[in-house]
Amino acid sequence: MKAILKAGLLLFAGLVIVVIFLPNSTVSWPLERLIERWHIYSTARARVVAAGGWLKVEQAGLNYATNAFNPGEHNLYYINGHRIATNSLPQSIELLQPMFLDTVKDQNGVPIFQVTLSCGHRTGTYDAPYYAIWVVATNCPNYVPVFGFRFRGAQGLIERKGDSIFEAR
Repeated sequence: MKAILKAGLLLFAGLVIVVIFLPNSTVSWPLERLIERWHIYSTARARVVAAGGWLKVEQAGLNYATNAFNPGEHNLYYINGHRIATNSLPQSIELLQPMFLDTVKDQNGVPIFQVTLSCGHRTGTYDAPYYAIWVVATNCPNYVPVFGFRFRGAQGLIERKGDSIFEAR
């Protein structure tokens, strides 16, 4: 009796493993999404390290947001890696390989410089994971921005990495 129970459990466990790892299985999507998020987040964090760390990215973001952008205006400078403006980027921001650079005001009217490294909508499947670096582009000590609007693929998590720099996922 114990041998039949063990064989049944092994057969069931094998079936579950096969279904999870089938390429077209809807059961495998959560695993694929988890692996994709992990890859995007780790790649983005490696780019931050290559750019000189969070402090250097924060300083470059503050400098660029205050000198190159018009405050309060919608300034989109990158679309899928193709620059559409003539302003040169600081090396720290260039090394991040951004998809989009933008300044927006959050629901409290605080300007936020957003360096988006990953996002996007995919038709017929789940959205690409959202990952961005947000720099609060004004003197607001201890201010934490909020997801006041929906980003495709975002989990809604914001983590402080410096005085005015945040990792948004």
